[in-house]
Amino acid sequence: MSSEDQVRPFHAKDEARGQEAAEAVAAVLKHAAEKDTAVKAKPRPKKQPKWMLPVGVNLAVLAVYLLLAPPAIVTVNPIDPPDQEVRVRQLASALYMQAQAVEQYKIDNNGRLPSSLEDLAGVGPTYSDVVQYVRQGESYQLVAMVGEQPLVWDSTGPNEDIVAAAAATTARIGG
Repeated sequence: MSSEDQVRPFHAKDEARGQEAAEAVAAVLKHAAEKDTAVKAKPRPKKQPKWMLPVGVNLAVLAVYLLLAPPAIVTVNPIDPPDQEVRVRQLASALYMQAQAVEQYKIDNNGRLPSSLEDLAGVGPTYSDVVQYVRQGESYQLVAMVGEQPLVWDSTGPNEDIVAAAAATTARIGG
């Protein structure tokens, strides 16, 4: 095999000169020098304007004043809670719906009462946050507190007052 038959890169020349390497090193050095001058010529950040400090201090004082002693124009009036009559009607509706869910559970489970309100999941609404379930043998009571007074649904007794209050709430809603 002759030297001419050997495979060489297409850009390779017959004679190797040091000129190409010198040009590559010169290009790298030139690029580094340009980067150095660009970094040195980079503009410095602007100073903070003189008016920024007094404005910032005044805004901070205003914020503290509004937090500690808000004027009447800034004060938000709280929402008043519903009056006692509305609360009684709402709880009577919750007791009535909870009693209906217990009765449905009783029908679905061959006359067996649930052990707690959590057993009613999927049967009907559960108001366990406002209604307490008290099981007494084959009967039960649902108790909701209106202020200091209990509102009681007894499964053995008449509950006309609760049913009437629940109906009044339904009639107000439009149902």
